[in-house]
Amino acid sequence: MCSTHAAGASTHVARASTHVARASTHVARALGVLIALAALPGVAAARTVAPGTVGPATAAPTAVVPPMVAPIIVDPALVDPSSPVVRAVGSFLLVAAFGGGILVRRRDLLEQAIADTMARPAVAVLYGLVAYGLVAFAGLYANDLLTRLGLAGPPVGYLAAVVLVVGLSLLGGLGFLVVGTIVTDLFGGRRARSGLVVGAALSAVGWLLLPGPGAAVVWIAVASVGVGGLTRTWVHSSRTVPPDADG
Repeated sequence: MCSTHAAGASTHVARASTHVARASTHVARALGVLIALAALPGVAAARTVAPGTVGPATAAPTAVVPPMVAPIIVDPALVDPSSPVVRAVGSFLLVAAFGGGILVRRRDLLEQAIADTMARPAVAVLYGLVAYGLVAFAGLYANDLLTRLGLAGPPVGYLAAVVLVVGLSLLGGLGFLVVGTIVTDLFGGRRARSGLVVGAALSAVGWLLLPGPGAAVVWIAVASVGVGGLTRTWVHSSRTVPPDADG
C-alpha cells in the first residue's frame, strides 16, 4: 500500500511540474509581447520626419494626374493658301468637281470637244486662250455694269466675281477633262473617268513644281488645249454667212 501511495504522489508531482513549465512559458510570451508594445512608442518618436512629408495615417489622397497628350503639330505649309501643296490640292478638287459635273451632265460635250481639238490640235491652245479672254471680259463687264448702277457693294456686287470664278472653273474642268481623256486614248483606249483623274492630276503638277505665276500660265495653257477645239468651232460657225434664199 505504501508503494502505491508513493507512485501516485510521484505522478501528481510530475503533472504539477508540467503545469508549472507551461505556465512559465505563457508568462514569458506575455512578457515578450508587453515589452514589444512598450518599445513601439519610443521607436516611432525616434524616427526623423522630413519637412513637408506626411505619415501614412494622415497622408492626403493623391490626385490622379491624367497622362500628358503630346500636342499635334501641324505644318504651316499645309494650311497656308499660298503654299504649293494647298494650291495643288485645290486645283485637283476644282477640276474633279467641274469636270465630273460635265462628264455626268454633258457627256456629248466631252466627245465633241475631243473631236474638235484633235481635228486641229496645233491651233487649239490659241482658241482656248480666246475662250479665257471672253470669260474674263464677261466678268469685268458685269463688274463695270454693277458699278454704274450703284450695286457694286455686297451682296449684288459679288455677282461679277461669281461669273468670273464659275466661268474659269468650267473652262478648267472641261479643258483638263478633255486633255486627260485624250491621254488615256493614246495609251490603250478612251476612258473618260480615268481621263478625269489624269486631267485633275495634271492640273495639280504645275502648282507643285513651279512658282505661282508660272503654274498659273501652264494651267491656263493646258486647259486651253482642251477647250480650244470647241471655241474654234463656235467662232467659225458664228462667222458663217447663211446662204441667200434667192440664189
